[in-house]
Amino acid sequence: MAFPVRRSVVVAAVINPPAVGAGLVEADFRLTGANGFGDGQNHYAHSMAVFEGRVYVGTTRAIIPAHKWNQMRPDIRPWPVDSPDFIYDIPRQAEIWCFDPAVDQWARVYQAPLVPANKGRMQVPRYIGYRGIGVFQGASDHKPCLYVSTWAPQLTDPPDILRSEDGRHFAPAARPPFSPAVRSFRTLQVFQGRVHTTPTSSSQGARKISDSIGSDSTIYATDDIQSADWQAANEEGFGNKANATIFEMEEFNGHLYAATVNPKTGFELWKTPGGTLPYRWTRVLHRGAGRGIFNEVGVSLCVFRGALYVGTGVLNGGFHRATGIGPAAAELLRVWPDDRWELVMGESRVTEDGLRYPLSGYGPGFEKLFNGYVWRMVVHDGVLYAGTFSWGQNLAYLPLHTWPPDVMALLDQWGRDWLTVNRGGSEVWRSADGEHWQPVTRNAFGNRFNWGIRNFASTPHGLFVATANPYGPTIAQQQVEGDWDYIENPRGGCEIWLGRAGGWA
Repeated sequence: MAFPVRRSVVVAAVINPPAVGAGLVEADFRLTGANGFGDGQNHYAHSMAVFEGRVYVGTTRAIIPAHKWNQMRPDIRPWPVDSPDFIYDIPRQAEIWCFDPAVDQWARVYQAPLVPANKGRMQVPRYIGYRGIGVFQGASDHKPCLYVSTWAPQLTDPPDILRSEDGRHFAPAARPPFSPAVRSFRTLQVFQGRVHTTPTSSSQGARKISDSIGSDSTIYATDDIQSADWQAANEEGFGNKANATIFEMEEFNGHLYAATVNPKTGFELWKTPGGTLPYRWTRVLHRGAGRGIFNEVGVSLCVFRGALYVGTGVLNGGFHRATGIGPAAAELLRVWPDDRWELVMGESRVTEDGLRYPLSGYGPGFEKLFNGYVWRMVVHDGVLYAGTFSWGQNLAYLPLHTWPPDVMALLDQWGRDWLTVNRGGSEVWRSADGEHWQPVTRNAFGNRFNWGIRNFASTPHGLFVATANPYGPTIAQQQVEGDWDYIENPRGGCEIWLGRAGGWA
């Protein structure tokens, strides 16, 4: 197993001290939605959008039990969350929640129905998650509508895209004519009057190695979701079979940009000016921007001050077991309209484009090995915010005897219990100029079970921050005598935080 850079992997060693600038601090945030909206099985606030003045969140349920059921199981003992041997013993009907600023509260507006399984008489959830929410007005829509990409379990039909005109009533649009192996879709990205999406999570074949890998690496586009007239926008994998999935998209400088998953040589970034389908594409980055497979995927894209910021990572939270990549911490890159690129946060190196060093002074993961992704970014009130995924909370369950001695020495120096409690959760960082960065929270707003910052939404009411938190409704905890028991965890399940300048005093 290859391991990445050996640096101060746990705490920040600031080489270039960040300048004091504008932006929110941790004290400016308050908790608006807790404990999975009262249900600890709502693990991920997987998608978020603003529609007609309200904020919508789509959940994905029972993530850690699903990993135990579906995927190659790591040598984890005990399993972090009490998980039945049969995944369908858990209620997994995904939900959509709405925050109405007029009443300052969340309300559930949709729950996936139960449907007969394709085989047998069992009832199963029609959808177990909602990975994307977007606002789009297609050719058949008389107004902008809210569209939701779904995640369907293996025992039911392929996934749909839900449509709502009012944010209260949801119904499936015509199903995209993708392979039946497709189990979910990603981002719903609008560009030049079309909406674009990518399949992910395959139920069969060699690509069934991750819920982040699809049956094909193609972007599909349509100007009318209701008609299901989807057309390919690119050659599969941009002509590179190692590009396993198109992971993320963003519009920048009149182009659509797309980042891939590539476990062979590292992620690639492509751009197109659009036009007639399929589009003409130009490659901007390859080989993980010179870092190779330790930048396996371009996870997040965000436009800020005339540049495109690219957050990287390794699948499965920084350690892609199926391909033997990692553990490795994430990087943050900056791409200019003329395709020049800079390393904002990450590992210094000589690339085919020349020497690259972190302009921020921070090494990979903002100097924390646990930060396996820069998962989401957003611009709010002129400040760029970046949220991470951190696997540090899992230290108590991991087989650390397999790790290299130098990494173990660092963990032992700080103490695993201290690291889990104080550095186990995800982080939010902010920058007023893209180069000088300051932490907003280093411990997931005081809840180490928030292992990821899954979504942001910038609104006139403040900055919404939605987490991924799969440690509910119970968690394995070691007792004084050394045995492990499952106990109730009131801090399990996704959370929604709202920050505004000046706080809430």
